[in-house]
Amino acid sequence: MNILTENSFWYAAAGLVSALLAVILTHITLECKRKPVFAWLSWGLSLVCYFIFAWLGCRFTGPQWYDYFIFFGWMIFLPLPCFYLYKEPISTKLFTVVTVIFLSNVGSFLTGLSTTALINNIDPYGPEGYRFLIPFTIMKALIAAIIGIIFVAFLRRTVIDVFNILSHKMGRYVPIPFIACFGFFCIVQIVQSVGLLPQTGILFVLFYLVICLIFAVMYWLIFSNAIWSSRAMKTQAELNVARNIQRDMLPCIFPPFPDRQEFDIYATMDPAKEVGGDFYDFFLVDDKHLALVISDVSGKGVPAALFMVIAKTLIKNQTQPEIPLGEVFTRVNDQLCENNGEGMFVTSFMAVLDLDTFELTYVNAGHNPPVLRRDGVEFSFLKINPGFVLAGLEGMRYKEEKISLAKGDRLFLYTDGVTEANNPAGELFGDDRLLESLNKNAMLPLDQLLSGVKASMDTFASGAEQFDDITMMVLEVR
Repeated sequence: MNILTENSFWYAAAGLVSALLAVILTHITLECKRKPVFAWLSWGLSLVCYFIFAWLGCRFTGPQWYDYFIFFGWMIFLPLPCFYLYKEPISTKLFTVVTVIFLSNVGSFLTGLSTTALINNIDPYGPEGYRFLIPFTIMKALIAAIIGIIFVAFLRRTVIDVFNILSHKMGRYVPIPFIACFGFFCIVQIVQSVGLLPQTGILFVLFYLVICLIFAVMYWLIFSNAIWSSRAMKTQAELNVARNIQRDMLPCIFPPFPDRQEFDIYATMDPAKEVGGDFYDFFLVDDKHLALVISDVSGKGVPAALFMVIAKTLIKNQTQPEIPLGEVFTRVNDQLCENNGEGMFVTSFMAVLDLDTFELTYVNAGHNPPVLRRDGVEFSFLKINPGFVLAGLEGMRYKEEKISLAKGDRLFLYTDGVTEANNPAGELFGDDRLLESLNKNAMLPLDQLLSGVKASMDTFASGAEQFDDITMMVLEVR
């Protein structure tokens, strides 16, 4: 018998077409670390070994074994070159080559349907089966070309991106294509054993589409999960950058003025999210005046952080020796009200300490009252005019107030994230617990004083989620 009229030869040839498609898709997806000539010689040798294995297997066994030699020939000979030709981790190589084998396998099944629609009067396993298998192989080459074009045009870039995203945890996904390949192969064998062949027409088409849909959904879940993970990672990276920028905008070197002996100051901020709406600031207005600011923007996250930057910048720019603090807040309020379409607002407390007389001039815009400790006396809340929030209503006027401080006095400023911290029972930390913690740590250095308050809050919270930014600042007159 002429070899070209052997069913076994054309079965192996048809399988070779699918194998070649798998090789091409693998090569254009993975990054080769060898010279192109060496790579294609390696693949060529692998394809030759596959063809000989499949042909001889089909020739010396019965038709019921043909699919086994075709399938296991793919699974044995195609993954081998991947291990030494490409740079990616082994898990990525295995996932890629087995996935494209699966695509080729699905294409083979579609080829049977297409060929049967054209030639339905020839038994593929009969003496003249080659008359079916030759157009079958040609049809398979056409379908393989279509699959290759679709993959390159629409899927290749996505697949590569997914591999880059999942590179460090690709191992957990490797079983998926193996399950898909062996599952599809087993389903085909069951279909053939029960007689649900391409010749059965619409029933076969529906069955084929359902099977393809199942595996398509499985892969879609993997890839969509990876893409969403990538977007989440990108967003997280951007938020981390924003957090660092926000952190760098706040004074964070202590002591901030080591050459000034009249005062000491310390501050901390713990945002509830990556970025927050709280801020603090302190700076020398001139050589004789120290300005302190603590504020809380409505809301949380990125919008609050952006509004915080605007508010902080405006307050510092408007603070000049010749401008009263009330006027500073009046101007800042009017500027913040402009184009405030989101209706955001800021609570803020600002004070300026005269470093010669220790007179403290302050203005409040709806912020929590400070806590003052006179030397030798316990901490207590300072009775002040609450004022109206900034950016809440244009045209508001703000009035400043004054008190005198003395050496040894301490002024504690904070945002409502301190007193409104809650525990699992829904209770608030509150003013009383704040005073208790401050008085408990009253004689400690400033940094340890704030650490003590934060420790008291953490103990009270008992692991409850932090819902608001926590900002604290303390000033000591020396």
